[in-house]
Amino acid sequence: MSFRTTLKANGPLFSRGPEAVQKEMDALVTEAVVFLEREIKERVPQGTYGAQGGLLGSIHHEVTGQGTNMVYGVVGTAKAYGEVVERGRRPGKYPPKGSLMRWIEVKFGVDPREATQLEFLIRRKIAKKGTKGAAMFYRGMMENLTQLEAMGNRHGIELKVDLSGE
Repeated sequence: MSFRTTLKANGPLFSRGPEAVQKEMDALVTEAVVFLEREIKERVPQGTYGAQGGLLGSIHHEVTGQGTNMVYGVVGTAKAYGEVVERGRRPGKYPPKGSLMRWIEVKFGVDPREATQLEFLIRRKIAKKGTKGAAMFYRGMMENLTQLEAMGNRHGIELKVDLSGE
């Protein structure tokens, strides 16, 4: 999902010169990704590590290209399973062996030996039925479009959301 900005041609921002426009673009992108990071984190399902680690602790923002006409803001996670939590898992494929051990131990309150026995059954069920995604990134963006547009208006910039992923 990408997020593009379009400058208003008749706004008072243009009368202040290109440096002012660049400053406002940089400020808007930074403000938007910080806001979206917070909103996304509120929608992340709590895993076995709670708020101390796991997926929630790995979500962060980054702004690149400040000072240029192509400013990019990204909110993401480095965790490999982040996409599975976001989109879910379709039936037909087993989760990796060992990937559910900690969750099983915490969720069911069992020792590692019992968790090993349960893991195969749970992996088989996931392979058969799949899992539903949490859509925390998608919902974080879509549920806050009006706030993002208001942010852009405060900076004299009109925001348009492009969901093509380009």
